[in-house]
Amino acid sequence: MTLDLFTVTVMTAIVASVASITYILETIFRRDAGPGRLWAVAFFCGLSTTIAYMAWSSGVGGFVSVAVGNSLFVLVPGFFWLGARRFNDRPIGWSLVLVVVFALASFAAALIQADDWGSWGGWTTMAACLVALFVAAAVEALRAPLGHIRSGWALAAVLLFAALFYAVRLVLFLAAGPASPLFSRWFGSISANIVTVVLTVVAAIVTSVLRSHRSAEQRYEWLTERGVASDGVMLARTFVAASADIIERASWRSEGVAIVVIRVEGLAEIRTAFGQEAADDISGACRQAVRRYAPASAIVGEDDEHRLAVAALAPTAADARRLGAMIYRGCMDELARADSGLFPFVGVGVAFTGDVGYDPGALLRGARAAARRAAATPGASVLVDAPAASS
Repeated sequence: MTLDLFTVTVMTAIVASVASITYILETIFRRDAGPGRLWAVAFFCGLSTTIAYMAWSSGVGGFVSVAVGNSLFVLVPGFFWLGARRFNDRPIGWSLVLVVVFALASFAAALIQADDWGSWGGWTTMAACLVALFVAAAVEALRAPLGHIRSGWALAAVLLFAALFYAVRLVLFLAAGPASPLFSRWFGSISANIVTVVLTVVAAIVTSVLRSHRSAEQRYEWLTERGVASDGVMLARTFVAASADIIERASWRSEGVAIVVIRVEGLAEIRTAFGQEAADDISGACRQAVRRYAPASAIVGEDDEHRLAVAALAPTAADARRLGAMIYRGCMDELARADSGLFPFVGVGVAFTGDVGYDPGALLRGARAAARRAAATPGASVLVDAPAASS
């Protein structure tokens, strides 16, 4: 059976539309404001790309449809990259600027080269941008915490395959031209449409799994603009900024501040052995325990996938240690009442400004190191960081 370009383009538009619209609607219904929203934008751009190319195939719009399709296509891996960075709690400001620049460059190149190359105008610029953004998105998908999830590896594999496909297309295009038998048969527009269908379906499945994993793990369905989860625990970036402000204001009055880090070990092993529900039950119990037993004036936030942090005023080092011990006992009480009946290793580390100083980064690093030692030391529950032991 011989497939013509218009038929394949229509097929791509139908399949990509179903997958993309399903993901976009799910994002709207879930009120997802995290990485899922950025990935939904990527699917919307992919849907718009197929419409633009289908318009060009049917003779509507001419070179303008090609330019619009090229720029929208560049936004697809761009927003996958931005979504992965948001998943990993990394800033996206400069990344967004770079993605927009790549899209505008692809649009301009298509119009400038339209007279000489026709429908292939600007294609080399677009392909180079695609390869760069697909690789960047794949690298980000392998970073922690996204890289610690097996579905993150699947997303990285999809993105790397797309980068490799367009890199080979670009090399063949420059070496042999679009009219060469090798390029037109194996890497022409029809082949690209088929690859697009496969990658769209796989990407929709993988990103849906990743979004569900993140929601289940952190126990929130949407985030407020202030960066607070629906269970009242701050996100890591929000906690860092808020605790730094508290520490700075405390330094003006020479008041003591304690940073407490709660480290939960063995969640990955529990998830493997007993399932996601048991791991979620333990994670939720610890989150609520820290909120319940920390002082009402303290702030509580995430520090990592398996760590929580508390910043609170503490007049003396003894008060700081008592605060850590109270939170530890609260975690044990909540875990004892949890439905799972499982007890992970919980280590609590405390860093006090009287010992470490008023450097927010040093306090947080010291509390993390103390929590790591507490979790790994038999019989230890709460350890206080000292300058000599700080890492």
